[in-house]
Amino acid sequence: RASTRHMNNNDEEDSPACFVVAVEGLDGSGKSTLVRKLTEGMQSSTHQSPDHVYSCATPSKSLSPFRPVFDRRGGPIARAFYMCSNYILQYEIRKAARAINNKGGSSGVTSTQDIPVFVVDRFFSSTCAYTIGWKNTAGTPAESIDNLPDSLFKWPPDLKPPDLMLILDVSDNVRRERVTSRAEVSPLVSPGGGRGSPKEDDGPPPASRHNPWDDRLSNDEELGQRIVAAHRRTIGPQCVETIDANGPSNEVAEAALKVVRDELTKKKVSLNNENNMLNGDAASRPITLAITGTHCSGKRTLGMRLAEILGWRFDPELGDILRPDTLVADCHKIGDGRSGGREDWDDFVHREECKRDEESGSETCNRVVETWHIGNLAWALQRMPSASNESVLKARAQSALREEVRRRSILFVHLQISPDTPVRRRKNEPGNAARLPMVDELAECTGLHDALDTQGLKLLSHSAQKIGLPLLVLKNDADGKEAIDSILTEIVAFVNPNQVRPGDTA
Repeated sequence: RASTRHMNNNDEEDSPACFVVAVEGLDGSGKSTLVRKLTEGMQSSTHQSPDHVYSCATPSKSLSPFRPVFDRRGGPIARAFYMCSNYILQYEIRKAARAINNKGGSSGVTSTQDIPVFVVDRFFSSTCAYTIGWKNTAGTPAESIDNLPDSLFKWPPDLKPPDLMLILDVSDNVRRERVTSRAEVSPLVSPGGGRGSPKEDDGPPPASRHNPWDDRLSNDEELGQRIVAAHRRTIGPQCVETIDANGPSNEVAEAALKVVRDELTKKKVSLNNENNMLNGDAASRPITLAITGTHCSGKRTLGMRLAEILGWRFDPELGDILRPDTLVADCHKIGDGRSGGREDWDDFVHREECKRDEESGSETCNRVVETWHIGNLAWALQRMPSASNESVLKARAQSALREEVRRRSILFVHLQISPDTPVRRRKNEPGNAARLPMVDELAECTGLHDALDTQGLKLLSHSAQKIGLPLLVLKNDADGKEAIDSILTEIVAFVNPNQVRPGDTA
């Protein structure tokens, strides 16, 4: 129960830096051998600290005493056990990675060379593929894998997918030879193999002293084909590669090790970009300056003026410009302002924001963007304060930031104001009230302040600290040209001390 509570409070943005490789394939494809050889190969690599390479499996060693109990039950009970074991393994990986990342001195993670690597013998993809590949509850053959919806193959949103998934492709003849050889020298092992075994009456009884899945695969060649096809349809891992596992184990390991090293290098490059955004080559990259804050905090006024001063492009808040021209009161509570709201409004804004990011990635110009992903996240959580998918919303915002870091340098400016400031500015500037109609000005402005300023700043601070992004927080309750120029001076100095000062430009 304690582990479950811990995992529920750890979403994507709390994940420590690490690199996870999942090795998948049929029984007899050589997974365990490859996991061992990959671990040994990475430990002997000059590009990786040997103390930070680990091998593990689903289910993990901590579950060994319980595994036979569920294997004997078989069916849905066993599959539930193996599904839970994926989450327990995730917890153990995060715990180990966090301990390494937090260590100091020569034994700790002092550079991306020391990023911990975990090579996993089966992960969620096996639980999914073996369940889908087997027969359904009616006992009839499974549907064609190609005809099944993508949603069945998606990695769960609260289970972080591996950075790399290797699928071992082996011919049925080679697999059978290996299984036969293994059966001659191995004692009886408990069934399951990380997938959740069917009950004995769900299929032919085991005809040998090894894993019953070996017999099921031998008696039903299409079963293996369905399982492999399900593996290949997995949605979630950053990279999925198929490895020809028909040859000698050393050759298979060499091919797999090359793929692992290539992907690990990409991961390290990404981390280097994130941790050293404003140093070296990163300083010459295009800049995205995001301005966040609650309603009437001055994001657009300052953002447009700042873009003019710096000669950058200004991208206004998408949630604002995508709304219809005619709004109803309390529209901020339902997104697009239409009667009854729109359930997918925040998803729509997120997708459009990501599209705009991608389009700007092909350009070399710097830009100032209003609200952006963290601001959009704060708006979404304000509309759904008890959303069951809060961790998913946070994770996708974090992912969008990481994608932008790969393309550009990112700076954050958050404008803080008191709850009564938007009430005053709405009264003095009718355009603000027209953009966001309200019924109870003070109550609704206070609610937005709590969600977009207080909570929004917490989200922003956490993300900025997690990825290593510069953040400037400024009070902006004062009105007038002098106040605006003062704020602009601080922002310009934050971006580049040598930039022109507001008072020196027309």
